[in-house]
Amino acid sequence: MKIISMLMKTVNWIASVSLGVFALMWLLDRVDLGWVGQVAAQVNDSGVSSRIIGVILAAYLVMFNFLYAFGRIFTRRYISHIKLGIESGNFSIAISAIENSLKRALKKLPDINDAHVRIYKERSKVDKPVRVYTTYSAWDGTNIKEVTDKIQSVVRMRFQEIVETKEPPVFEIVLYNIVEKDRKKVDAKRSEKELAEKKMFYGPEYPID
Repeated sequence: MKIISMLMKTVNWIASVSLGVFALMWLLDRVDLGWVGQVAAQVNDSGVSSRIIGVILAAYLVMFNFLYAFGRIFTRRYISHIKLGIESGNFSIAISAIENSLKRALKKLPDINDAHVRIYKERSKVDKPVRVYTTYSAWDGTNIKEVTDKIQSVVRMRFQEIVETKEPPVFEIVLYNIVEKDRKKVDAKRSEKELAEKKMFYGPEYPID
């Protein structure tokens, strides 16, 4: 199937390049269209078979490009599930499930404000590795290098716990924002914590008459 597809693409490429070169030469006034009419007339007079072959070639070029364009638009480029081989049969896990699990693991890190994970695996390329694309926002004042190393470690470990792939996955991490902490919320949480600690260690209170 791949050989037929490559052959069709090669023929389409040759036809497209030839047509482009001919159009360029005609626009530069290097080609006289009179001989084109003569060739067409000779082909038309040579018999019905020549016209049929010409119609088939023209229809092929039109239909191939039409179907190829619509196939690229409506066919999913990336897979939605990863298949895993087990002893009792086949097992597959949804890409979205892995993404949600990695996202929850990242949000547990204290230095991260928000995180998003996208996993890509091309359908047509079996040997191409899975690409794990992570974007995150960190709190202002954090060590970005240390946070990035933690993210890579967490994502790699959690991904390997969920699924094993033939090719090692490629991890990409992007910091898209540095967020300033809301001082009011931080101070409120600190006051609540201090109040709770005071109540805990204050000791018993006795009524005074």
